[in-house]
Amino acid sequence: MDRARNASSADGEYYGANAYHPESVPDQSIQLQDLNHSELARSASFRLPWGTTQDVMPSNLFARWRPEALRRIEKREDLLAEAGDQGQLDHESICYAPLAFRSKLVNAFELYGKAFFWVSIPLVLVVYLVELSHASSNESWLTVLLGFWNFALVLMGIPACMWLSATIAFTLFPRWCVKAGRGPEWELNRRTGMVRTWHYRRRIPLFWNYQETVTETPFYEFDGWVAGGATQYGPRFDFILCHRYSKLKVHIGDILLGWHQSPRPCYALWDFLQNYMDVTRPLPEFPVLEPHRHKDPVTAEHDSEAGRPERYWRDMDDKTFQQKEDEMLGRVLRINTEQRPNLMAKKVRYAHMTPEDMLAYGRGSRQSRQRRAKSGLKKEPIRSVPSD
Repeated sequence: MDRARNASSADGEYYGANAYHPESVPDQSIQLQDLNHSELARSASFRLPWGTTQDVMPSNLFARWRPEALRRIEKREDLLAEAGDQGQLDHESICYAPLAFRSKLVNAFELYGKAFFWVSIPLVLVVYLVELSHASSNESWLTVLLGFWNFALVLMGIPACMWLSATIAFTLFPRWCVKAGRGPEWELNRRTGMVRTWHYRRRIPLFWNYQETVTETPFYEFDGWVAGGATQYGPRFDFILCHRYSKLKVHIGDILLGWHQSPRPCYALWDFLQNYMDVTRPLPEFPVLEPHRHKDPVTAEHDSEAGRPERYWRDMDDKTFQQKEDEMLGRVLRINTEQRPNLMAKKVRYAHMTPEDMLAYGRGSRQSRQRRAKSGLKKEPIRSVPSD
């Protein structure tokens, strides 16, 4: 478990003035209106509490870069850097910059072609056995197979060709396949404590000539929201960062998490982002961040004191990593987000107070209500936080 610590003066020279320190978040302006959520939208979504985080992250995010993949990344040439990609995932920031359309197309061909190919194999086998069971007595298994061959070839051949063509293209022309897009879309910067977003619009219609607008806001002015919805397969939950004082939304969950049928992965992602941005703590034990841990002062000091191996994740065997993944999933399933007070409510008066906000003051708990009832005291009004 990562232990919290206070940033030293040397660390203060490395981190920016707005770097996120949970204990030193300044008092903020009153939120007069929730600009990102109407009454109807709030009925299908809910704001997550700040603080008292656990060392968790969504299990699918944790397992995205396995030890074998990390070792392969070390050995191969960094094509993204050569292509001018501005995406980042290291000790300084998490920055999402989508690739160009052709890169997305090659990746989609490989991903979906491989998936549909392996799914089609048992499907073809089942259909063939059904056809064989309905065949007449004078038809052999070979005759049925030859009559069935065209269907099997189409069902398996198309995804196989997609997978093969993408693999050949990336093997023979890697620099053509990997091309940076128009630029980044959002960034969470641990070093500066800022959330930066980019908005693009075409200067001339139908031409690839964009004018970008960059917005930069402190991390502590955002709240994590879980947006609920429904599909034909059941409920779905997405994670979104919403700015408290504007209509700015950052759809981080779409990239780092995807949507789930349970809100708990969203809870875990919110804890992970808070832990990542908190410069009083070392970087989370996220395997892909391991090569950069020594570059962050707080993390380097923590790892030195704890005697953490430099290649803890990269030299781990698959069986041990699977155990770590199962442990992470167990922690996500036991996460206590729904019982936490919202500690940010001590710094800001929200336009719509929740029970978690009230718990931050100690006024929303059952014990405090019972004490007030016994003493005959009226409920105190919530003090407004002085505006900036």
